Amino acid sequence: MTRETAAPLISIIVPVFNVEPYLRECLDSIVNQSLGDIEIICVNDRSTDGSLAILREYEVTDSRLKVINRESNGGLSVARNEGMSCAIGKYLLFVDSDDYVDRELCRKVLDCAEANRAEMVIYDYAGFWDNDRTRPSCERGSRLSQVSSSDRAQLLNLGDFACTKLILSDHARTLKLRFPDGLLYEDSPVHWALVTMTSSIALLPERLYFYRQRPDSICYRRDWRLTDRILVYDQIREFLLSRFLYADYRDTFLEQQLGAFYGVYDRIDKPFKRDVLAMIQQRMADEHWRFVAEGRLQGPVSDFFLTLRGDVAAKLRRSAWLAARGCYRRLRSRRQEQR
Repeated sequence: MTRETAAPLISIIVPVFNVEPYLRECLDSIVNQSLGDIEIICVNDRSTDGSLAILREYEVTDSRLKVINRESNGGLSVARNEGMSCAIGKYLLFVDSDDYVDRELCRKVLDCAEANRAEMVIYDYAGFWDNDRTRPSCERGSRLSQVSSSDRAQLLNLGDFACTKLILSDHARTLKLRFPDGLLYEDSPVHWALVTMTSSIALLPERLYFYRQRPDSICYRRDWRLTDRILVYDQIREFLLSRFLYADYRDTFLEQQLGAFYGVYDRIDKPFKRDVLAMIQQRMADEHWRFVAEGRLQGPVSDFFLTLRGDVAAKLRRSAWLAARGCYRRLRSRRQEQR
């Protein structure tokens, strides 16, 4: 096989849906990587804005970039899975099309993977707001410097972003790695599968991915789709049980799942709270209540579940905390209006 026909070192998968204002910044950060031996698979998930025209423009000028134009909108998971099925690179890397990456990302993660013979490299990110004219720097300190690559509990409690992982393609195929169709928070099951089923993990404590925070992103939604957060933990539990790993990761899983239960109930709009509470109570088993009773949860999360069990002191603490938070939010809103 000649160099011209050899598989690229890294396949970068970019799902695209209605991101016209941000797409050029994203693509420029990828096509201008210091490591040139890459392929860029852009999956247009039936965008209705000018995203496809921009992709076609880049496709003409850069032979490494391939556009897959889906006939129907399937969502982020479907787009990523389709991109993975077409990838031929030695490694896989994901970039969301409203974000951008450091110019040295591919070179640095590849060097890290090869030096450590790693099946996966986890690197760090920096967030920024959509209307922020300043751009974060990769020189900021990284929390990964305080994490051990051999401590699976620590790794599982890191952010579960798919976009901060370089994955050996053969390993992904062995795991039959797929993002769950039709669900938001699709990164969580993939994160758990990778951390628990990857023997060689390397950490690169540098902020090389830049995550754009927008008010309309899933992180800030309060509608019924927020309950997908509960459903993905159903999938994670099924995965752990199917691989006979549940006992090994039980405590970490229960802490995260209970935190997800609380977070969904706390954030979701009031008309949905009763139904969400029913979803939570259906999933609460003896092991969950024991975990709560053992004092394994902290502050408002613990008091939420203790209140469900009729603990009067917890109910009073929770009421006081909710009142204080409400006052703080109103004060903060007034200050923002005055600026």
